[in-house]
Amino acid sequence: MGASSSNPRTVTIDNDSPVGVIDISDDVVNRLKSGMPPKEGARQQQSSAPSVGAGPSSYPNPLPPPPTGFYGEPSLTSMQIRREKEQELRANDVYWTKRLQTLEANLQKTNQILEKEYNDAIADVKKRFDSTAVAHQLPPCQDLKAKVVECYKKNQHETLNCSADVRAFTDCVNLHRIQLLKEKASGSDKPAK
Repeated sequence: MGASSSNPRTVTIDNDSPVGVIDISDDVVNRLKSGMPPKEGARQQQSSAPSVGAGPSSYPNPLPPPPTGFYGEPSLTSMQIRREKEQELRANDVYWTKRLQTLEANLQKTNQILEKEYNDAIADVKKRFDSTAVAHQLPPCQDLKAKVVECYKKNQHETLNCSADVRAFTDCVNLHRIQLLKEKASGSDKPAK
């Protein structure tokens, strides 16, 4: 019978917009939402064109397709979605910038504390070692020690010949020890400042 295959209708639109948004009129938006036929002017143009096989048809007219829209929710355009995504990205950038700044501030505080402790430790070590004089750092009675060593080298088999030098060295060391003990005792008797 007159069965013919139907071809899908294709529409090609040239988009000159650099943003990538296609501008359509409010009438087209409303028709797409409600599934209504085109305006009266469009119908008149269609009716003025001669139609092949015009007249009553033996086939019933198909029902219009159900509307494809959500009536309770407003439709979002791609620009609105883009704006929302850009706002989300900006908010995310602000969040991470603030977080990075707080982390840097905490790191700076930690570095200052560590640097202060390090400088205090250096000052403490300098204070401890600066208070000791160079004379206290060298062993006492070095000249008498040299005489004892020389005597032992000369008298390797007769070490008793060096007893006078050994006694003088021992007396010198004991005197130095007593002097240090007196200095420490007099230093601890002084009241703390």
